[in-house]
Amino acid sequence: MKHGQCFTENMNKTVNKNGATEETRQQGYAAFPCSMYFAEAEKDRNVFFDTKLHWHSSTELLHFEKGVFTLSVNMETTEVSSECYVFVESNMLHAITSKSDYRESALLYNPSVLSSRNFDSSEQLLIEPLIHGSLTLPKYIRPDMPVFKEFDQTFRQIAQIFRTAADKRDDQYNLSAPTDQLRCKALMMLLISLLSDGDLLTNAPRDPDPKAEVLKQVLAYINSHYSEKIYLRDLAEIMNFNEQYFSRYFKKTLGMTCVDYINDVRIRHAKKLLRTTNAPVLDIAYACGFGNIGHFIQSFKRATGKRPMEYRLN
Repeated sequence: MKHGQCFTENMNKTVNKNGATEETRQQGYAAFPCSMYFAEAEKDRNVFFDTKLHWHSSTELLHFEKGVFTLSVNMETTEVSSECYVFVESNMLHAITSKSDYRESALLYNPSVLSSRNFDSSEQLLIEPLIHGSLTLPKYIRPDMPVFKEFDQTFRQIAQIFRTAADKRDDQYNLSAPTDQLRCKALMMLLISLLSDGDLLTNAPRDPDPKAEVLKQVLAYINSHYSEKIYLRDLAEIMNFNEQYFSRYFKKTLGMTCVDYINDVRIRHAKKLLRTTNAPVLDIAYACGFGNIGHFIQSFKRATGKRPMEYRLN
């Protein structure tokens, strides 16, 4: 199982790709900001795929190869039930779940990785506009589109380079060899040329979704203040909503109540502390915003199927 960390939830298992709402970890290396992730359901195991709602500065190219996925991008939810590619542009709120026999991969990159010092027409008309957001990528690449076959072959070549490079940090595949980076960069530029030849790049810049941008402020606030007491009225004020409307909006958008989301954030941080430190459970409970140890243990067991010390020792 790749593409994240496994943990037990209600006696089932979930793959959790991101530990925070805003993913800030470096993709690849500073000089080559590009990484890949792979996820595939294991046979004979009830394993769910779940990437929590998050955003990052990288552009993401998703390949849904097998299974049924629920994809949310800037609060628009779509069911993906057949093979396709999806571009998620930088800073878009997105989440992915699947409870089926799935196979998925993701290429995350900063468009600057495609840039060169030679400012030719391709740099001027394609690469620079992609870097600065004045050229927009297509949302979907589907098998019925003329570009799909060659696009698919090229992407699979990129994936093979990452898989065989043996440069891996946790669930993240990277490229450190200059020849691997050069081959990858050449193939990524081929992807862009295929999109351009197919008239799939749009000159109109993408306007940020105002509600999504404000919701990101709410989620960022929760992730920055999870160790403190968080009041619903303060979160509602960020969106300029009253508390009742904010609660309904939050649940409809994220599929869980605001309280459940806050507890989920706190539990994720507690799990990390249990795994990476020897701090007493009581100290971890307080550090993660739980007012008493009983509530922490009850919440932790409900979320993971284990008591905190069982999770630490397992």
